[in-house]
Amino acid sequence: MPRQERAERSRASILEAAADEFDQHGYAGARLERIVERTGLTKGAVYFHFRSKLDLAKALVVEKYGNWPAIVSEVDASGLRGVAAAAELTRRVGAVFASDVRVRAAMALSQTILPPGPDADPYDHWVGVVAGYLEQEPSLPQGLTPREVAVVAVQGFFGAYMIAAERGRLDELPADIDRLWGALGALAAKGV
Repeated sequence: MPRQERAERSRASILEAAADEFDQHGYAGARLERIVERTGLTKGAVYFHFRSKLDLAKALVVEKYGNWPAIVSEVDASGLRGVAAAAELTRRVGAVFASDVRVRAAMALSQTILPPGPDADPYDHWVGVVAGYLEQEPSLPQGLTPREVAVVAVQGFFGAYMIAAERGRLDELPADIDRLWGALGALAAKGV
């Protein structure tokens, strides 16, 4: 196996092990020794890629933010518009949160030790993306702007995720997301 490919596999293995460790123990409780042990690599190999626990955390957070443009592009290319596109986006993001330990760990890290700066608010970014889809919707509740509905949808989504994660019920997240959009859709239909 070429050296570059081996290095990429090692790095991915280290990040996966670190994500498992952070997901199970949080940042404060995570131990580099256990991360090294989980990888099956030598301590030197791990330190070649990452000098500290903080470096591992930073890499996971950067990787998390890199996942989202592809999902937005997929939804854009799907032909869905309006509420259907916004709902599909949250379903796809929810599926990633439920299935990808690296994203879950990065989410927790970005809420604790590595919060985004004031100019890089990820929730505001998501509100903008969802509002963009909702601007395509002809029937929003009377008197509400796409941005106002997007704020409720994003807060509802992340609230549902955090509650499901805290309860250890990420398998229920898809149903929670469907319930959120069902409620928003029912309100829109009533013109509330």
